[in-house]
Amino acid sequence: MGRQIGSSLSVLAVSDIARSRQYYREVLGFNVTDWWAERDGLNGMALKLHQAPEGFRPVPNPPESGADTGIDVQGYTETWAGLDSLYEEFKSKGAKFAREPVIYPDFGPWKEFVVEDPDGYHLAFGGVDGGRAHCSIQSKIDSAILWVRNLERAVDRYSKLMGLEVREEDRYGHLHLFRLDNGTHLMLDSNGMDNVPVPERGPLLLKLDTYDIERAKREAVGHGFEVVLDIQKLPSVSYFNIRDEDGNIIMITQNVVQS
Repeated sequence: MGRQIGSSLSVLAVSDIARSRQYYREVLGFNVTDWWAERDGLNGMALKLHQAPEGFRPVPNPPESGADTGIDVQGYTETWAGLDSLYEEFKSKGAKFAREPVIYPDFGPWKEFVVEDPDGYHLAFGGVDGGRAHCSIQSKIDSAILWVRNLERAVDRYSKLMGLEVREEDRYGHLHLFRLDNGTHLMLDSNGMDNVPVPERGPLLLKLDTYDIERAKREAVGHGFEVVLDIQKLPSVSYFNIRDEDGNIIMITQNVVQS
């Protein structure tokens, strides 16, 4: 059976939801919506902030035996360079630190600092200096970029295809940014594309997953995509390819669950 749990979120009851959302957004750099607060996607550090009922006082975790600071949420970084950069970012925005960066020689070594939110919850950030410490380019794809000619139509089409919210704060002139659940971004860019001809054919640019391949095909067609390769069914995966009006080709796949 394939992976059944894609991500998890820590739930924090807060005394003032507006204050907490502002802190996580403006000080800690989280992407904050009505549903969650996340940094680097739902597979990064993801939280649900719930307004505590009147009279309820948030209760952060107590310190474990022998420790001086309780931890409510733990985040991991791959290198100390990334950790140091995160610390400097938080510091420049006025974050409150419950623990300054410290190195524990017996655990990797492990380096960590702890941020405190308005309700006293403690968010720890730490990690070992991994094998890629010599490399300044991270081993993850931050964004996929699709060139489009009509930005409004493309934003509407892709938001419907993947069930994404369209937000004004994600529009940057000729470019729109979708923040995907796994921490990557989909960028639709119309800069200088007005007079560029649509290619007759091109390579696959994106691969998206579905849990119902037949339904996904109907939905894609309904949103204005052209099916350029009909559903192919193999022992381990089914897939089909679609094309948008700008010539961008997307593969939709469904893994076959082995019984």
